[in-house]
Amino acid sequence: MKDHLTVREFISAFDSGYSLVKQLQDDINALNVYPVPDGDTGINMSLTLESVVNEIRKMEEADFSEVGHALIKASLSGARGNSGVILSQILKGFGRVLQSTDGRRLTLSNFLLAIVEGKKTSYHAVIKPVEGTILTVIRKISERIETKTYQSFEEALHDVVEVGWQTVLETPEMLDVLKKADVVDAGGYGLYVFFEGFRAAVAGETPKPHRVTQRVSETFISESGYGEYKFCTEAYFKSDNMDFEYAKNFLSSQGDSIVLGQEGGLWHFHVHTNEPFLVLQEMGKFGELIQVKIDNMAAQVEGRFQVEEKPFAVVAVAPSPKWAELFRSIKVDFVVMGGQTMNPSVGQILDGVKHVHSNKVYILPNNPNIILSAEQVRELTDKEVVVIPTKNPAQAAVGLSLYFGVEDPLDVFFKQILDHTNFIELTRATKDSHVDGLDVKAGDWLVLWDDQLKAACSRWDCVLETLQELTKNSGYTIASIFKGLDAKEQETQTMKELFASLGMEVEEYDMDQPFYPYWVLVEKS
Repeated sequence: MKDHLTVREFISAFDSGYSLVKQLQDDINALNVYPVPDGDTGINMSLTLESVVNEIRKMEEADFSEVGHALIKASLSGARGNSGVILSQILKGFGRVLQSTDGRRLTLSNFLLAIVEGKKTSYHAVIKPVEGTILTVIRKISERIETKTYQSFEEALHDVVEVGWQTVLETPEMLDVLKKADVVDAGGYGLYVFFEGFRAAVAGETPKPHRVTQRVSETFISESGYGEYKFCTEAYFKSDNMDFEYAKNFLSSQGDSIVLGQEGGLWHFHVHTNEPFLVLQEMGKFGELIQVKIDNMAAQVEGRFQVEEKPFAVVAVAPSPKWAELFRSIKVDFVVMGGQTMNPSVGQILDGVKHVHSNKVYILPNNPNIILSAEQVRELTDKEVVVIPTKNPAQAAVGLSLYFGVEDPLDVFFKQILDHTNFIELTRATKDSHVDGLDVKAGDWLVLWDDQLKAACSRWDCVLETLQELTKNSGYTIASIFKGLDAKEQETQTMKELFASLGMEVEEYDMDQPFYPYWVLVEKS
């Protein structure tokens, strides 16, 4: 019987807990109805734990204080989704106790204290705690171990697992949506599974988790939908001047399902909102956004029961909700939110490739800085992945809208489209600089033609003159104007009149992309 764990034993037990969650992640996904029935709780918990395991596996010779520090940082940076972010806060509390543990022995009393601290930290991070969830499971476990005396890890972990399982069974009586769906809570079950894997490793046994055969019905999903808010938005960022109360109040004004975690200058927030880019823009004022993740929960809910295999699927990156809606209307199967200053990770693009029901997947990165990440996905999946090097969403939108009744593969067709189009970006300079032989002042209009800076203009008239020089007598027949958040009606009108005077058919789209008031695609016949 064990009265302490070595670093090696702790890492092995943690790894066992992670492995069991990964093994049963489909069972956990199938229970997912709260807060949104998007079917990804198991995946998010598994990925959150994986980020920790990848960090601590290499620390068998370290002290527990070092392991605790690594556990906190990895869980905070690797947290995914509502359940994953809450789990990261449980692990953060756990890690805080490890940080204060001297040497390479974790006593039973400190282990139990770590669980209690995990409960406190997670309840503090969730702005409006809801019972009948993963929070209830960690709370009930914490309350039990605070009232009993244990002689060994085996005895204590047996209680942890038993209380965890009994609480999971009780969750439908605490949360009405679970009762209506006839399931137990997915996040709570995932936490129980983790502790069972941990327990078995400590005891030298094979894990024997209680299996849940319940599944959310398609009827329930279709009737319940995704709720008031459409986008699951989260970010891991650095900030030394963010105020917790300000962040909490701001996020509360923008949505629900809010989790806000902090460790020193490192932060992670999660919110369900209809304004993901507004949230990111405001939070980004206080520091550096390191990782950003935006998921369209409506699309996830709608696609949860899609099983028909397609000849090919399309994954595209969108810089705003309106771009995401446009892409879904023109053959895109999975949209990854991101763009300028908010580039999605390789893992987020890979999630899209895994999600679609086809073994051949085209990726449209829609930004020069995202092409490399898209290329790396090829090495991480058995699916056939083809990256079409679109540098902006406008190219993707035009190409996809024209791709019907065409025998050529999508990438071949896109090459033809890209050869007959040019792309114009109009944005404002944020600082004084000297670029491509041009003196640029903060506030100047920048006119970019296929990523090359052509002019820096202090006046809108100068912008129009530059556009005329770039497009006159060049055979362009269509100009598609994609308006961003900062587009102005008068500027838009004068630009439309210019292109019309040059013999082009002009199309205008209100797309709300950040940072770029205007994107323009000009096409030749």
